[in-house]
Parts: sequence; structure tokens; C-alpha cells
Amino acid sequence: MMIICVSDNVWFRIGLSEIIQNCQRDKQELKFLAFEKASVTLSTMVLRSPVTIIIDYYIADHGLLLLLLKMKRQNVFDNILIITTNARIVEVTENILLDSVADILIDNSESFDKLSTFMVKDKAGQIISKSVTNKTWAMIKKNSNLTHRELDLMPFFITGKGNKEISRQVDISEKMVSIHRRNIYSKLQVESLTGLYHYLTTDIKVT
Repeated sequence: MMIICVSDNVWFRIGLSEIIQNCQRDKQELKFLAFEKASVTLSTMVLRSPVTIIIDYYIADHGLLLLLLKMKRQNVFDNILIITTNARIVEVTENILLDSVADILIDNSESFDKLSTFMVKDKAGQIISKSVTNKTWAMIKKNSNLTHRELDLMPFFITGKGNKEISRQVDISEKMVSIHRRNIYSKLQVESLTGLYHYLTTDIKVT
């Protein structure tokens, strides 16, 4: 199985290499990509077998996250692991994207132990519960009655993508994207993207 790591931090790369060497029972192919080249390289890769992608996500890169979200619809991944900072987790737009993309979301303060645990227990297709999720977003998902499709589209809406662009990304009609957008606005009782962002950044909703 191949492991692809996206990171600009040389120490993170060294640490991950040591974890994999010490924990994996079988030899794994480990490939590193810098953030600057990751979007181009990943989008051109033809994945004929499952891979695990590990992202050292320390600065906002919505383009990369949306690309991974698109790739998840087209490819078979074992897992996408994202190691990030608390600053990224508490910002609601970032958290919606991270929550949608990551199979496993890890705070960087816990990254060594949790990566080691994952590598020891690794099985094809294994999913480990996400450990950190913005509380407001978690409550909205629980209480808002949004459908699975509406939740899937939320990362595109909240990052300001237009209906036409979203339609190309998710392979459904522009008309259906518009309907889903209106349904989300109606259920959350907002009238615009600005209203949606305000709703998502206020206190935890309880219904």
C-alpha cells in the first residue's frame, strides 16, 4: 500500500518516516509532496490501488481540501488523515472542510501517539473516529435536519463556490445544486451566504 504525505515540514517528514518504519509490519511505499505541488500532482495521479493520504495541515489551503473532497468521489482511499492545529479546528469554515475531507482528524499535540496507533492497527479501509470537531458544526449537523447531500455540499457553499462550479465538482445538475442551496438556507433560516456564515459562527444552536 502507498502512503502519500503532504507536508513542507522536514521534521514532520522525518518523524512520519520513523513512525512508519517502527510500526508497520509490511514495507510501505512512502511518497512526500510539498504543498505547492500537491494540488497539481494529486489531481494527475491515477490511483489503481488504495492509498492513505496524510496531510500536515498548518495553514489554510481550501483548494487542496476541495480537491481531496472531489478525489474521494473518484478514488478508493484507505484513509485521509489530517493533522492540524487548534486554530484551524475552531474556525468554522475550516472545520466544515476538514470534517468533510478527513476520515481521521488529529490535533497536532496528539499527532505522534495517534499516528503510531493508526500505523500499528492499520487495515485496508479502516476508519477511526475523528477526535476533534468544532462544537457549533457538530450541533448543527445533529439538530438541523440537513440531508446527507446537503451536508456534502456545505463545504462548497461555505467557501463561496458558485452553483455552476459546484455542479462540475460533484457531477450533479446546476439546478439541483441551486435547490440544495435553497433548502439549506431555508432549514437554517438564512437568506444569503453572508447569513449562512453568520449562522455558523454564532453560539451553538440547540433546537
